[in-house]
Amino acid sequence: MNKIFSIFCLVGLLSVATACSDKKEHSVVGMWVLTTRTVDIPFDGNQDGVAHINLLKEIDCNKEETLTFEANGTVSSGNEFSNVLHYFKEDGTNMYKINSDCNTEGIISFASEYRINEEDTIMISNRVYVLKENTLTTTYKDAVEIYNEDATEVIETKDLKLIYSRP
Repeated sequence: MNKIFSIFCLVGLLSVATACSDKKEHSVVGMWVLTTRTVDIPFDGNQDGVAHINLLKEIDCNKEETLTFEANGTVSSGNEFSNVLHYFKEDGTNMYKINSDCNTEGIISFASEYRINEEDTIMISNRVYVLKENTLTTTYKDAVEIYNEDATEVIETKDLKLIYSRP
């Protein structure tokens, strides 16, 4: 009887131990590509007559910004957007305009740790990223300064939203 009880205890202990080691990795693990960079204002940065709120469709610079999450809790970026953007509002028309100085020579990247606060909330360097289906979104509050036309005064600020998707 003691042998049978010992065998059941051993089997139970092994099943608990293997259940812990079979932990599935979080769905954020893997590579994400920046698909949207927006301040929610349409711009015609490339002056083709079509304005978009997604600046990646208007600025022909580096478009392959990525985030790569590893199962060990590290995240790294590749080909970070490092272009100087000048946002302004035209005096006569009240239309928003943008000037871009493409930096095609250098690549900015980083490596950091991330943590999962909730199933859909990821923290990278105290910045919140929200995971929803196949998108990962972060918002930089009041990060974009909109100037008057002669660039002498900030007349408003806008949030910058970055949306990453699976390739």
